[in-house]
Amino acid sequence: MTLPHEEVGREMERLLTAMTDGTLAEGDRRRLGELVRDEPDARRLYLDYCQMHALLKSAHGVLCAVAPERGRRRRLVWALSAIAAVLLLSVGLAWVMYQRNRVPDHGASVVAVRGEARRVRDGKVVPVQAGAIVSPGDGIQAGANSNVDLRLADGTTIQLGNESSLGLLSRQDGHRIELKIGGITCDVKPQDPAKPLVFVTQQAEVTVLGTVFELTAAPAATSVQVSRGRVRVTGAGGSIDVAEGNRATVDAHGAQAWSAVCDLDFRAMGSLPPQLETVFCDSTSLHTAGRKIVPGPNGIHMGDGGLRFVDARPVFGEHGLIVSRWVEEVGSDVAVEVEVSAGAKWSLGMAVDGDSFQGYRVIFAAPDYPYGSTIDSLYPSGQTLLAQDPRPMSYERDHTLRVEKQGQRMRVWVDREIRIDTEVNHGLAKDRKRTFAISNFGESPTIRSLRVWKAIPPSP
Repeated sequence: MTLPHEEVGREMERLLTAMTDGTLAEGDRRRLGELVRDEPDARRLYLDYCQMHALLKSAHGVLCAVAPERGRRRRLVWALSAIAAVLLLSVGLAWVMYQRNRVPDHGASVVAVRGEARRVRDGKVVPVQAGAIVSPGDGIQAGANSNVDLRLADGTTIQLGNESSLGLLSRQDGHRIELKIGGITCDVKPQDPAKPLVFVTQQAEVTVLGTVFELTAAPAATSVQVSRGRVRVTGAGGSIDVAEGNRATVDAHGAQAWSAVCDLDFRAMGSLPPQLETVFCDSTSLHTAGRKIVPGPNGIHMGDGGLRFVDARPVFGEHGLIVSRWVEEVGSDVAVEVEVSAGAKWSLGMAVDGDSFQGYRVIFAAPDYPYGSTIDSLYPSGQTLLAQDPRPMSYERDHTLRVEKQGQRMRVWVDREIRIDTEVNHGLAKDRKRTFAISNFGESPTIRSLRVWKAIPPSP
């Protein structure tokens, strides 16, 4: 514990006077060594004191007025030697510990591991725990259902997500980190503009000077979400700046920036915002051109865990589709992301480029495919299947689900993994409202949050 400056000064004055007089007792000798070792102010006073006496002796010899007797001189020499030994030992131990725990330039330390993690060095893969040092050239891999917290030498923190892998690269013009697969969340300390921190994926380079963001890398595309600050994303088609609250996606065709439409945390809300209206359509008319859509404000329930769609039969008297749709026009190219909690079996629909009746609909945990992901459309009638992925989803864990539409291309993500990447050519009503929606037909998940972005047109 660091002592106040005045207290250190008074105690050091007493101890240094006793040391000079040769009257330093054993307990005081140990105390002096501890102060010199632990207190920066004490260490500075000790060195200044020794330097002053060395200069006086060099210039004038030993002053008769303070020259100790022979026995006292031996005790003084012994005391000084003991203090020097304690100081050297303390400095040596501190230096060893510093070297052992020092994060090398462009390296990182492992702060925490939840689950399993591995370090790759010179082709060898070994398990890694908190406290390990990651050097340039090393790789870190997070196992299934695992996370790894890393800290760079400047205090920048990186959380490596489930089944993700990154490598540390070293360059003289800055720090480079390669995200090979998966996702990371970063809180980057302010950087030197001449030596920025750069994250590299297969499709993009993300340059940051100090910000909080999420980066996801998949074989087909890279996604960046900025929570605070600004990043520059460079892809095949050039560079774009991504501001706070916005996001960007990068693939072989180039980079696309997206501006935020809404960021809703249903866990903190007692009711839906006015921009979301809830409607209901019975199962009998759902797949017909004359479907009956009626208001359904009682079709959802807001609780501590978030939003849930209710069982339609007790509320509406029959089974059917419950839809919460955005009432404002947002455009055809949007990205919709929801977080759902672990629970019993459920299914969830997310619609883009129109609501669940006139747009493109993605169904997660689709019971007929089996429990996979599908893209379909109910327009103009029937159920037209456009794409599907049969891989199941676990109900025993939380999920982040995302749908992106840009032009004719649609991508469906489950937990930072692209499940569907396809082009849609199914015609939709020209007079439809180009919006988005979430929906449920059957058992509902607990939806914690809803975030939506719309595509930013390229600069002329």
